[in-house]
Amino acid sequence: MTLIRQLVARLERLLEHPAILPGLVLAGAIFVAAQVIAANSGQPFAVYDAHSYWLAGGSDHPYAATIASGFDDSTNIYKYRYPPPLAQLFVVLHLIPWPIVAGLWIGLTFVVFLVLAGRWAPLLLLFPPTLAELYLGNINLLIALAIVVGMRWPAAWAFVLLTKMTPGIGLLWFAVRREWRALGIAIGATAAVAVVSLVLAPGWWLEFRDAMTVQASAALDVPPLAIQISLPIRLVVAALIVVYGARTDRAWLVPVAATIAAPALWWNVFVILIAAVPLAEGRGLGRPLVWLPRRRTAGASNA
Repeated sequence: MTLIRQLVARLERLLEHPAILPGLVLAGAIFVAAQVIAANSGQPFAVYDAHSYWLAGGSDHPYAATIASGFDDSTNIYKYRYPPPLAQLFVVLHLIPWPIVAGLWIGLTFVVFLVLAGRWAPLLLLFPPTLAELYLGNINLLIALAIVVGMRWPAAWAFVLLTKMTPGIGLLWFAVRREWRALGIAIGATAAVAVVSLVLAPGWWLEFRDAMTVQASAALDVPPLAIQISLPIRLVVAALIVVYGARTDRAWLVPVAATIAAPALWWNVFVILIAAVPLAEGRGLGRPLVWLPRRRTAGASNA
């Protein structure tokens, strides 16, 4: 165990080298530029998920493709499957050309990744779900951020509940710990956003209901490319993990449960697990969420 601790300590020192963060920022800028070029050239899977959000924002009937064919992507790969609020945000972004939106979106998700991963970013950048998420442009890293932020500011859980919904099982954390005010804020913020969204676009909510009906079978009949464990089973496991985490003060188990409870276990969904890193380190709880390399003193550099 002593040898392992020494190796971990040495790795931490290496990852705190002052050149790491500028290198990651440069790598991110190059990656964003590559994604913009790919999106501008019509590459269908470059920032694929964000493209579906952008198209939904410019459509009068954003759920039409989902209602028509559910999880069958053979006729239309760009499907919007979440509640209306995210699509309503993209109504504004649809006014901007798609390649620019693609660059802004990937840039945002890369910054979120750096914030969550902290010193471990160079290693977690090699985590396959991270690369998949940054390529496809889904919202999983934003969900991870909402979970971390939501431990101190519960209103952030509205983003989780109004996108993929089922990872919201993490709210059991507040219920088990009898933190009723925090639970009320999370539910109240979600309800407030949903009401405003409903007033602005009641027709979209009716379409969303129809889309949910079409996709309901996926809870048991898992989409072919996802891990073949049905949603009800995973929800039970996720609930038990949250309860255990709440009773033993292990906040880092909440994103683990949220990942397991995702509507479908596509491989990029596992990037939500990165939220466990700051929570395990206490960042976002009693310590600042943003991590910066420590400055090395002359004595430390000579050690």
